[in-house]
Amino acid sequence: MTAPFKHRFYLKAFLLMFFAACLWYAADAISAEEKAPPAQQAPGKATPILDPGDPSSILYLDTSGKLAGTGDSTKPPSQYYKIGMGWHPQALTDTRLPRDKYGLIDWAKLVKSNMVKPRWSLDPNDEEMPPLDLDIIITAKSDFVNDVRYPHWIHTWWLKCEVCHPKIFVPAKGQNKMFMTEIAQGQWCGRCHGKVSFPLTDCNRCHTVPKGASK
Repeated sequence: MTAPFKHRFYLKAFLLMFFAACLWYAADAISAEEKAPPAQQAPGKATPILDPGDPSSILYLDTSGKLAGTGDSTKPPSQYYKIGMGWHPQALTDTRLPRDKYGLIDWAKLVKSNMVKPRWSLDPNDEEMPPLDLDIIITAKSDFVNDVRYPHWIHTWWLKCEVCHPKIFVPAKGQNKMFMTEIAQGQWCGRCHGKVSFPLTDCNRCHTVPKGASK
């Protein structure tokens, strides 16, 4: 075998072995990837999707990226539950939930957009009552402000009738002598508004009916 022919022979043999090694390495890497468990989302990186059924949604994760709870009443309360015992929990400011003009969570918009679906009762056998679709027009005593439209629908979506009737409001026309000064002091509507619901400073959110329109 001449020297030039011998050199070509060794070069071809080396190239064949090199390509064979590359093919073997690629096949081994693909096999290892197929056997590996699916990658889990890194803690603290929540999807921007407001989907209560998605465990990686920001509705499920707390500010440290840990699972905040799945709404299961049989499990211990989450950190969000404990924080939520205060007024407008600070942890919610880190979410992408819709806000009102004061920067507070717009819970009514959450309901209407079907973003949240709280359980009706802790008792799984308790039958759910549909919201009461009834608006009550409350005449404002001042001539310089519109009358109030009280929507039962959004309130009974969150609460049972017994929460307000008859302890706070007598369910009879003209039997509730309300004054804004009393509401601002935490009575009547002030039991919730200004605390767990939107503040009383947003006058036009309730006073929406022009004077005389209800007649």
